[in-house]
Amino acid sequence: MEVKLSQKAQAELGTLMVNTPDLIHLLSLLPKENLSEYPLLQKELTSKHPNSRSYNKALKNKTFTKEEFRDRIFARLDVFAYEMAVNLNTDYLVERVSLIVGADIARIDELEINEIGADVLQRILTDLSTDVCKQIQPKGDHPFLAERGRIDHGFWRHADKAYNAYIDGYNTQASLDAWCQLNLHTRCPQSFIRWLKTYGNPKEIAEWMSYVA
Repeated sequence: MEVKLSQKAQAELGTLMVNTPDLIHLLSLLPKENLSEYPLLQKELTSKHPNSRSYNKALKNKTFTKEEFRDRIFARLDVFAYEMAVNLNTDYLVERVSLIVGADIARIDELEINEIGADVLQRILTDLSTDVCKQIQPKGDHPFLAERGRIDHGFWRHADKAYNAYIDGYNTQASLDAWCQLNLHTRCPQSFIRWLKTYGNPKEIAEWMSYVA
């Protein structure tokens, strides 16, 4: 496969190619399946990485155990999950739990998976998984934050209304465009439906909420 790069991109690639430590570090962070054709390289990228060696040395010296290291990771993931969850619409979860415990808030600590329900837990986990992608998506991918080109702020500041119209059945470009002209007095961008299929409700996107604040 031939890829044509700009001169600046070629220069950056050249710098990376001659800077072996940086290149090795980047390769070590790739998903393993991306290096499946290079098993020896894949193995040594991990085993000979300075951080892998320092980690194994700490285990050997009993600075901490593997379980303690794992638990610290999970504790950090708990923080990530909470910070994302409080910004999601979780009314369905609150409603389910309230039906089980009523006013006995202390009982929440004793709930079992089957009491909350696999369907509810799967939904919250799916929502969190989707939100992870939104969190790491470059801001420039949101049209209303683009630094170049013409931005129709008259539309994007009311993207939540266009989203509701889409949910209500105006789910083709032509019908949604007609709705926007009638109700928002502007056209619906060609990219909007594709954008909302990726990101969902604008009101659940932190960047959009900051944009309209």
